[in-house]
Amino acid sequence: MNHVDKALFCDIISSFLLPPTLEIAEQISNGQYYFFFKNFLPSNYENDKIILRGFLSEKNPEDILIDLEKEYYRLFSETGKERISLVESYYKPWTNDPSCLLPFAREKGFLMGDSAVHLLDLFSYYGLEIDKAFQGMPDHLVIELEFLSYLYKKNYSESIRCFIRDHLDWISRLIEEVKRCNPHPFYLSSLEILNLFLMLEEKKEACLND
Repeated sequence: MNHVDKALFCDIISSFLLPPTLEIAEQISNGQYYFFFKNFLPSNYENDKIILRGFLSEKNPEDILIDLEKEYYRLFSETGKERISLVESYYKPWTNDPSCLLPFAREKGFLMGDSAVHLLDLFSYYGLEIDKAFQGMPDHLVIELEFLSYLYKKNYSESIRCFIRDHLDWISRLIEEVKRCNPHPFYLSSLEILNLFLMLEEKKEACLND
């Protein structure tokens, strides 16, 4: 799998974490996502049917879209029932700066923490701008995956390694939150295959450094 393929992988997963579209529903219906992600799995991977189960459906695209719209709203909308955050800062202490004396400095569940500030610096360094919808949460997973895709397209190998290590180490916690809500298989599969992808990238880097 080359960097172009990995960039496409990140772009697709990023699109899954936005409000669903009919195009996504159509590609679930015809199995395109299933076969696309199957090619990313290691040849000796034994749980492909489990991790990919959310990318197959016998329903027509219109009904799939209705299901996904309801589930996206329930899980990820600020006014939905579950309100699961897709923002890195939410899962980490707001800051690790020892000089910060704010009472909530080491607590979790807040936005615009250290990770967000660091990403703003990174985007500035690379001359990138954030869409207005994400101005107050630059460490939203959609943005992080778009940035990772950018790094793959530019072949910035060292930056990729550091970014995955420093900013995408919270996905397993997100999966725990999602599982707690008995999610639609599509969203669970999307996050699980993302987590597997990141683990394989870290494993590859570890082997290169041995």
